[in-house]
Amino acid sequence: MALIPPETLELIRSRLDIVELVGEYVPLTRAGRNMKARCPFHQERSPSFIVTPERQTFHCFGCGEGGDAFTFVMKSENLSFMEAAEKLALRAGVKIEADRELGPADKERIKIREANEFAAMHYHELLKKDPAAEAARAYAAKRRLSKASVEGFLLGFAPRNGNLVPAALKKGFSEEILMKAGLAARRADGSIRDYFFDRFMFPIRDAKGAFVGFGGRTLGDGEPKYLNTAETPVFSKSRVLYGLYEGLAETRKARKAHLMEGYMDVIASHQHGLKTACAPLGTALTPEHALLIKRYADSIAIVFDADSAGQNAAVRGAEVALESGIATRVASVPEGKDPDEYLHAKGLEAFSSALNNAQDLVAFKTDLLIKRAGELTPEAKSAIAKDVLSTIARCPDEVLKDEWVRRLAARLGLNEDSLRRSGGKAIPQASRRPSPNAAPAAAAVSAPVKPAMIPAGDLQLLGLLFKTPASAAEVLAADLESASAREIVTALKTLPLDGKWAPRLLDALQPAERAVASRLLGDELGYDDPAATLRALVGKRRTQRRLKELEPLVLSGNAPVDPGLRDEYHRLAAELKGTKR
Repeated sequence: MALIPPETLELIRSRLDIVELVGEYVPLTRAGRNMKARCPFHQERSPSFIVTPERQTFHCFGCGEGGDAFTFVMKSENLSFMEAAEKLALRAGVKIEADRELGPADKERIKIREANEFAAMHYHELLKKDPAAEAARAYAAKRRLSKASVEGFLLGFAPRNGNLVPAALKKGFSEEILMKAGLAARRADGSIRDYFFDRFMFPIRDAKGAFVGFGGRTLGDGEPKYLNTAETPVFSKSRVLYGLYEGLAETRKARKAHLMEGYMDVIASHQHGLKTACAPLGTALTPEHALLIKRYADSIAIVFDADSAGQNAAVRGAEVALESGIATRVASVPEGKDPDEYLHAKGLEAFSSALNNAQDLVAFKTDLLIKRAGELTPEAKSAIAKDVLSTIARCPDEVLKDEWVRRLAARLGLNEDSLRRSGGKAIPQASRRPSPNAAPAAAAVSAPVKPAMIPAGDLQLLGLLFKTPASAAEVLAADLESASAREIVTALKTLPLDGKWAPRLLDALQPAERAVASRLLGDELGYDDPAATLRALVGKRRTQRRLKELEPLVLSGNAPVDPGLRDEYHRLAAELKGTKR
């Protein structure tokens, strides 16, 4: 694993605003100098999640989570530090250079992504300006693609004469990289040519925004109608969802996604304001897709075409999502249209009405099978029950399974106990409802970090120090009672005190100390002169410490007392008169 140079991390931090970043995940409101929200990491009714613009940090006073932009993205999207750094580097426009610690495979993947990005821009410029792209521009107009959609999705055109390869070679990309990226194919004579030609191009980006592949729709009579990039070191159809990146901010905020069937369905949805739409790339929804969606959304609605193939695909996709623990519903588009057609014909309000009528998977599948069966003979009921029970068995939620079996029995007019027995071990065998005294199942969340135990006096001193970090040099290890507080001050002294010192401090600390520092960094307690208050507190502590040293010497009565020590003792005691010692 390569290490990112510290100066690169600093550059990324300097170009990010944590308020803007966090605001894409949760709605923030002003709270004095800070921003607040309901914590995205645990359930709460009253906001206890604080973002501090001045220090570029966050902290939740409810669950104790805290950190900087890197920590927030890691926690929000279940990413490693390297993955979060790459995502934020892309956002900040910072290039993470491949250094000698990167292996050959890592360097190759970076070059492939760069080649894909070059190709995306190349195809996009051709769509906008090349005279040969007139048919492609006519296709965009026919499909009612707005200029904003063309720009937002970087739609493009691959000409019949195939001019990407010479342009990429001129730019410095090797034939080997173009081949491995799926942008070129080899002719019989050994030379290479463009892989895509005479096609309307859809660049495909992963959830971090990197260009990983392409889809191309033929503009003539060629086959296949849609052609995707083959599997490459950076692209797998089973791990990428088209449109997810473009609508990621809205998906995070809504915590839900709408799964469509194709490129045009997604683009039309975004164009009409439904930016939570995404689509698999000509393949059924996979467990990897479901896990990807689960990072950003708690529920999905599957909206596939109204034909038989679309309905079957919707059921298969919903079963995969259900098995992954995502709340899943299936919507039917009225009038037998696909989402693209219906949105352009009726608009978002009518389409949203259809989405609001989405059914849970078991209800949708049951209705679909009953419709296809025609007459509900005993044999048909048995076949339908067996098919639907196989779906119910895939659900990890026992309460849902119990309820669905009950509803299925009522819908088909079957004996519930017989239905349960026929379902086998995966189906609850007795109709049961949760006991009113039963505790709800706890969500599977990581245990919060336990903050270090630091005395109140040290916490006050640290809080003041964070208001005036330049005063750290004036604080000695002996001025603090706890080892954890001393570790925090020692780390602070090693940092350059510019506008990004707070995130760097959190990076430098162990989890227990980081939890304390994060909480104190979010404190809004104000002081007229924090530096003077800090000096007074440190001075008082030193006086108290010296008095404790002198007390046994002056008051023991076992030996003559040095007059100088006695005078010092009384002077210090007078200074502390009226204060708690």
